[in-house]
Amino acid sequence: MEWKNKIQDDCCADELEEMIIDYVKAGFWSNDKILTECLQYMEDFYPAECEDITENGFLEIIKALRKEYQNTGNQKNYLKLDSAFHSLSKHGIVALHYAGYTQSDGFEDCNEVAALLHEKEETVVGCCFYTEQDLGHILHGDSTLLYISFGNYFETPTTEEVGQIIVDELKAIGFCVQWNGTADTKIAIEDFVWDKYYTDSEL
Repeated sequence: MEWKNKIQDDCCADELEEMIIDYVKAGFWSNDKILTECLQYMEDFYPAECEDITENGFLEIIKALRKEYQNTGNQKNYLKLDSAFHSLSKHGIVALHYAGYTQSDGFEDCNEVAALLHEKEETVVGCCFYTEQDLGHILHGDSTLLYISFGNYFETPTTEEVGQIIVDELKAIGFCVQWNGTADTKIAIEDFVWDKYYTDSEL
């Protein structure tokens, strides 16, 4: 792409392109949010390249890549998953989409939400989530399994019992699920085709 010629470091240009495409395909973030993440990435890893392209130039790149790579359609698979996550909240399970980059990030995000709910005197017994990394395996074609991490907050229900609640809700909504019933194995939704796209009016 022409814009990549404006960035002298080829690795930087390639990494930024991959980042933007992944964020667009994931469908959770606005153009401005993606811009913020890209600028932070450049400051952290390629500070010498920061002056090669303006913020407006970056936004134009993001818009062009969104036009090319954004999913279209009725978001059937994502909406099914979102419905299951909403059902889990009725069981006192915090269920988050796209929670952090790593598993530890995801647990931190869930813990923050759980603490807020606890302050409101709402019952919270466990959590589940998938991360940017988990979704990235699907977006890159490395896997057709969407892996979901989970945990509990008290002795009862146990981690395994929380896992079973999650599996039951996912199956009830129509997903095929893999899980061996143990606390240290992620739950996996089989043959998951990612179809979410960003719908905020800011676009």
